[in-house]
Amino acid sequence: MIGDNMIVDLTRLMNNYIERIEIDNTINFSDEYTKNTDIRRLSDVKVVGSISKPESDIYNLNLNLDGMMVLPCALTLEDVEYPFSIEINEILTENVDDDESYFKISGNSIDILPIIWQYIVLEIPARVESKTAYKVNRAGDGWRLITGEDKVDNDTIDPRLEKLTDLLKD
Repeated sequence: MIGDNMIVDLTRLMNNYIERIEIDNTINFSDEYTKNTDIRRLSDVKVVGSISKPESDIYNLNLNLDGMMVLPCALTLEDVEYPFSIEINEILTENVDDDESYFKISGNSIDILPIIWQYIVLEIPARVESKTAYKVNRAGDGWRLITGEDKVDNDTIDPRLEKLTDLLKD
């Protein structure tokens, strides 16, 4: 049913011999996948779910993904483990013209690995901090780190730019 490349044979489902194809597999993504992302390492991803055919030419892909990605800390660049659990509910179809909201089935099979990878990449947070990030020096000679918790005083004008306000009065 499913090989190492996550290609699912849909023949029995297409011919209505079965109601659903059960998926229970573990994927090990190679370093090629993580190469152009912030992911430093990716654990094996547990994939559990099914593909069903509720109507002609339409297939439902329902998966749950569980794994752990290692990302760089935004302040220290240390490794931070970031567990993830993703629910995928996608519609697959055989007949798609140019509708990008559906994933295309080619022949009697579909490779669900690109769909899974797309969801993992979307799960990467914009920023993570390690547990030791609070020890980082957040101020120095003429600088300080501003976080979302800090209130920024937008009414204070930099003295170097104060003369420019005269130009804007006209």
